[in-house]
Amino acid sequence: MRSQQGFWYEEGAYDEFARALDPLGDDVRAAGSDHIAPHVALSGDSFSTLGNESGFAGAYSARMRELNARLDELGGKWRRAADASRRTSANFATVESEQRDVVERLREDLG
Repeated sequence: MRSQQGFWYEEGAYDEFARALDPLGDDVRAAGSDHIAPHVALSGDSFSTLGNESGFAGAYSARMRELNARLDELGGKWRRAADASRRTSANFATVESEQRDVVERLREDLG
């Protein structure tokens, strides 16, 4: 465990978290592509002529497009969360390295 200004973290935890999130974002996006996108375009007789004339078929298609877009966006947010976790890991590594350098210089100056 490492401490940064009173914040304790397990070394490698941010990278592990990011690796766990990556496939989740992909899975959510794939769910839209695999299960929703095929229902966006309806054949002319899917809801009969009445469905087309009443606007039901168009409303259904619009809703499927919206759901697909929202799943794509949600999957992207999972990926961005993973990227943020990787950046946090890199930031901690940089701070730790800088602190080691400062301590080493102090030791040399005092030694």
